[in-house]
Amino acid sequence: MKNTIRVALIILAATFTPSSFAQSPAGTWVLYPPQANVYTTSVQEPINADGTSNFKSTGKSVIPIKFSLSSAPGPVIFQSIGSDLDTNNDFSFLSLTPTSAITFADITNLTATYNFTTGDCHGGSLRWQVRTSPTQALFIYYGVPPQFGAGGTGGCTATSSGGANQTGLNLLAQPGLRFDTSQYVGGNFYDTQANALTLMGSLPILRVSLVLDSGWGGNQILTLTNATVNTNTFTPASGSGTQTCDLPPATIQITKIAGATPGAVNEPISIQPQDDNMQFRTVDCKYMYNLATSSLSGAGRYKVEAIINGSPAAGAAFFDLR
Repeated sequence: MKNTIRVALIILAATFTPSSFAQSPAGTWVLYPPQANVYTTSVQEPINADGTSNFKSTGKSVIPIKFSLSSAPGPVIFQSIGSDLDTNNDFSFLSLTPTSAITFADITNLTATYNFTTGDCHGGSLRWQVRTSPTQALFIYYGVPPQFGAGGTGGCTATSSGGANQTGLNLLAQPGLRFDTSQYVGGNFYDTQANALTLMGSLPILRVSLVLDSGWGGNQILTLTNATVNTNTFTPASGSGTQTCDLPPATIQITKIAGATPGAVNEPISIQPQDDNMQFRTVDCKYMYNLATSSLSGAGRYKVEAIINGSPAAGAAFFDLR
């Protein structure tokens, strides 16, 4: 049953198109879910960045709302969540696909630097997975055998009951029957590295993956700092935000935060052209929305945000209407 679940997850993972990270000529890293960008907007004139702008509400007034956009790499999301109905967060993986021939016997180091923020190892993950064919893979489990985190013991964090914190350690050098060779003739669910080398040491490797997929037995969330196969190390993209002209679609969100009848402005109307679909236009590498003051709910203070990928970008704009 456990092997059937693993095969199903592998097939499901293949239907996604995650981002790729070329780390070295030795292979290509693929992370799922891929790192997303974190966006920050910066309001442009005529709205002051310090929030001191004040506009008239009389007549057919219009407020040009302009945002520039900065983009930075977001955090790695490595989780397996079983407490909700969202199937997109059921598993995470990081895979290295070699670009030159390599066998299991050639692999001498499998290391991950991690920190569980929710849950622990259990149910067969966290694990390394070494695939040699579409139907055969070796599983190497984090945790302390034979529990491997079952029943809250034998996990792979410092707080585990009877567990061992294995972050930053070469899993191939850790003791115990942690090798699952059951998909190979003569293999066992609990096996030694020596027997794994006997059974499959000469087999070419299709890919090597770090996998988290046991949220069905309790949510698992960890921060992943890096992962290494031999000397090939994946490190998440990082860096501060830089201004970009690659502007994803964005909608406007306006909230009245002071004055009579505060709350969301449901239909902020744009003029030139007149529209109420709340979509920003892009002009000269900036978001643009010509807001008709007639669509606001009178005098008060307003907050304006750009909604990108379903979430408000940091860097809201503020103005007063008198």
